[in-house]
Amino acid sequence: MNKKKILYIHHGKGLGGAPLSLLLLINALDKKKYHPVVLFLHDSQVVDLYKQNNIEIVGIVNRYDFSHTKVWWFRWYHLPYFLRSAWDTFRTKQSVAGYWLDKIKPDLVHLNTSSLIAWGKVASKKGIPVMWHVREPLADGYLGFRKWIIKKYVAKYSSKILPICKHDALPWKDNPKTCVVYNAVDPKKFDFNIMTQDAVYHHYSNPQILFLGGLSQEKGTLVIFKAFEKVLQQLPEAKLLVASYFDLDLNKTSYLKKLFPAYKFKVEVANILEKIKKSVVLLGPIQDIPQAMSASDLIVFPATVGHFARPIIEAGFMKKPVIASALAPLDELVINNQTGYLIDPNDIDAWTDKLLLLLTDKDLNKKMGDAGYNFCIQHFTIQNQIKIIESIYQKY
Repeated sequence: MNKKKILYIHHGKGLGGAPLSLLLLINALDKKKYHPVVLFLHDSQVVDLYKQNNIEIVGIVNRYDFSHTKVWWFRWYHLPYFLRSAWDTFRTKQSVAGYWLDKIKPDLVHLNTSSLIAWGKVASKKGIPVMWHVREPLADGYLGFRKWIIKKYVAKYSSKILPICKHDALPWKDNPKTCVVYNAVDPKKFDFNIMTQDAVYHHYSNPQILFLGGLSQEKGTLVIFKAFEKVLQQLPEAKLLVASYFDLDLNKTSYLKKLFPAYKFKVEVANILEKIKKSVVLLGPIQDIPQAMSASDLIVFPATVGHFARPIIEAGFMKKPVIASALAPLDELVINNQTGYLIDPNDIDAWTDKLLLLLTDKDLNKKMGDAGYNFCIQHFTIQNQIKIIESIYQKY
């Protein structure tokens, strides 16, 4: 039987949810039926990770997509990035996409984000079926014009639209092409039986909170810092573990960038960090997330912009309760008052109260962790996801 060649196109550089979710999907594919190939737009540590997993890669293309999601889109002060991405999108549509598609000759193209509109159009025009993963909600900027363009392109040039949650599916909720496929976790990796002996985590005294957002306004670094400062007033032995990138060197900021909101955010974070730094552990980017979760009492996701958060469902498989922002689609991942708590990111007092409750009430902590595990097993296993994905692939 001839294998169906599937070309996956990945857009980003960072080791975030999108490349990790795609890696999990590809590793779970039936390799007797499918031949996966991954085209990277940019070189990064993600490429090395895929090579380590013996996945065939091609590229690097060195062309930018035009991101327009609530997590990242180009505002007025991003003009140089706007122009670069607009130019690269035009060049991709005119020649770059055609070159790579003709060279690889895939039976099917699977786009790993909504913003790869040039790739989707060219592939569709060449008669190649297009699976379009939608991993984040679209932004509303430019009076909705840019959002309208992406909605139109995805609807027109996709064979199937694959949002990772109901909230992200809203722009295409009435489109028969739409099929919600929740992001997944590998229970073999995120196993609650894992016990870490790593001193990086265990020489810190409990209780411990784990935040996997690094330095990010959208993921809520300032929210958790403000709440944790108040937690320390009642629980001074508590620790906050902060994983992912955390570059807070304000001396490198130009005078022009100091006028932008991002600089003000960093200054606020720096001021609070100075007061709580003895209780905060900056882990940097980590690969052993299950071990970090195992050593923690709860996981937090205090996002200021709602989007699908892999750490929440990973925490569920590790039987750890979660406190997250009361924003869609986080309300699809946390059952409020059962698997954790959903709290307004502006209500720091409420965050403080619930953090203290789950850090001190061990019975409640365990009850919510168990409930989170049962919920995630029902909805977010890789076995469930790959069954849906492969059934879709078989139709094209």
